[in-house]
Amino acid sequence: MKCLILAAGKGSRLRRRAESKPLLALAGVPLIERAIRSAREAGADRFVVVTGHRAQAVQDFLRGLSARLSVPIEAVPNPDWEHSENGRSVLAARTRLDDGEPFLLLMADHLVEPALIGDLLSAGAPPDGVTLAVDGDLANPLVDPDDVTRVRRDGERIVAIGKGLAAYDGFDTGVFLCTPALFDALERAGEDGESSLSAAVRRLAAEGRARAVEVRGRFWCDVDDEAALARAEQALFDRLRGKTADGPVARWLNRPLSIRLSRWLVRTSVTPNQVSLFSFALSLLAAGLFFLPGWAALAAAGVLALDGCDGEIARLKFRQSDYGGWLDAVLDRYADAFLLFGLTWHAWRETAWDGALVVGFLAIIGSFLLSYTADKYDGRMRARGGARFRLGRDVRVFVILVGALLDQALAVLWLTALVMNAETLRRLLVCRDV
Repeated sequence: MKCLILAAGKGSRLRRRAESKPLLALAGVPLIERAIRSAREAGADRFVVVTGHRAQAVQDFLRGLSARLSVPIEAVPNPDWEHSENGRSVLAARTRLDDGEPFLLLMADHLVEPALIGDLLSAGAPPDGVTLAVDGDLANPLVDPDDVTRVRRDGERIVAIGKGLAAYDGFDTGVFLCTPALFDALERAGEDGESSLSAAVRRLAAEGRARAVEVRGRFWCDVDDEAALARAEQALFDRLRGKTADGPVARWLNRPLSIRLSRWLVRTSVTPNQVSLFSFALSLLAAGLFFLPGWAALAAAGVLALDGCDGEIARLKFRQSDYGGWLDAVLDRYADAFLLFGLTWHAWRETAWDGALVVGFLAIIGSFLLSYTADKYDGRMRARGGARFRLGRDVRVFVILVGALLDQALAVLWLTALVMNAETLRRLLVCRDV
């Protein structure tokens, strides 16, 4: 699937942030890269980007991005970008796209989740027409009602589109699935002195060739000014809170703290794997402190055992990978073993009770079995479509923290051994075939 991205505008309202709006970094990733990565994740495999303002800088960036992603990205200049609207940018790419096949059309300054693009692709485009992703949530807090393009529909058919519509039932997300008929509509609009994309869509709508697909609830945001930029950044971090694998401690304690740290880290060159390794190093240090006598070392170890924010950085910077997730999981298992063994040693030495070694062994076994059964348990619960109780590493590490602060190493081991093994048995019962 080919994808056309319009990136010719000057973005004067964000000029203080960046000389080139497509290259403006949001949570560590330029807007144009976010658009390309989202479309690529949704299925696009070839990109045409229309440039204008600061064209050479954008082209140089795209050349490097193409090499990094191993995907063809062609930059096409729009020589008339200063004196016309975005429809001229679409026409500038006509020779690259006018082959009879449908293509995606996105805006470089719109944040769009891949699932929204997927909804559009599933709907398809009408013969010789266009399909527009329309958000019917008129209370969407990410939308500036005074600046957004409005849409009025009759069922799936678009009957009117424009910024000045008095009666409307949706917002234009800036995500289209087009056929080459769009180019002819743009030419006809140009003959009437109009050069906007909306003008061409109005002509197709009048002919019954403009369709709308509802994307209410999907994430998208038009980054036009400082206020929109702030909303977009906040929305990106807010979306991190909805990770389905989070347990209660991760959701209500770890995530708010780690998001604060991630806000800073995404602006650096630190990679998710480096964060994973650093978190593991802290766990090793914590385990070492458990071997020291006294409450101070125990309490310090409990604080250092808290988990990192590698997954957040990976999602924000499009750095997710199977290897990264696997590396993080392996390091977490090693960290659990070292932490619980260190805690076992501390409890054994403080109590002089050999039974502490057995309790510690059971805690380690329960910890590993809980992690081992997590994937199968989550998969079965998703397949059944019901809510699932989630007890994972976040609870385990939090219990270690609280127990360390209260100087109750042996009690932590007892609680971990009982709860982790009991939860593993519960999963076996819940997931059994009936």
